[in-house]
Amino acid sequence: GRVNKPIIVLKFGSSVLRTAADLPRAVHEIFRYTRDGFGVIAVVSAFDGVTDRLLAQARALGAEPERGTGISGLAALVASGERETAASLQIALSRAGLPANVVDPLAAGLRVVGGGLEGSPVDLAADRLVSLLDLGRILVVPGFFGSDADGGVSLLGRGGSDWTALFLAQRLGARCRLLKDTDGIYERDPNGEGEAPLRFERLHFEEALALHAPVV
Repeated sequence: GRVNKPIIVLKFGSSVLRTAADLPRAVHEIFRYTRDGFGVIAVVSAFDGVTDRLLAQARALGAEPERGTGISGLAALVASGERETAASLQIALSRAGLPANVVDPLAAGLRVVGGGLEGSPVDLAADRLVSLLDLGRILVVPGFFGSDADGGVSLLGRGGSDWTALFLAQRLGARCRLLKDTDGIYERDPNGEGEAPLRFERLHFEEALALHAPVV
């Protein structure tokens, strides 16, 4: 049985896992938490630029989401980007001697409702994930999508991998860390023009929402 092992969900976005060359950094971060006694779930985005390339590929094949044409196929094609990163990370973890499983959102019962491309997560077979964590496995989950009522792929919209991570953490009573290419939350985009913005030392959720920052 479970000895109250804490769970943490680590989200690696395309700004952190830009290419396969960045996989060792993710492995190191995951190892740090497993060494400290956490059950780790790593949620990943597609490598940098892959999602846009796959969207363009789907459109070139004739998908027209505005007209409702090819939405299911477009979603499935785009999801292959996240699946590629997840598989790559599992291989990198195995090489480092860390036992890891790729758990596809469809196999994890991650149900999504709404439109195929801009859905909301509504359900999860949490016990499947917990039983694997109890076996000492690190779980690697492709972000950004889940299954629709027909068993097909449905996307969560831009930033959807963050949503995957937060939803898993909420359903599992876990901590969640979104790893970004920045050292904190600023009052405005630090890459923008003009004077350097101030960084928050502490920030409550309501205050973060009031910033109207896209990531939040």
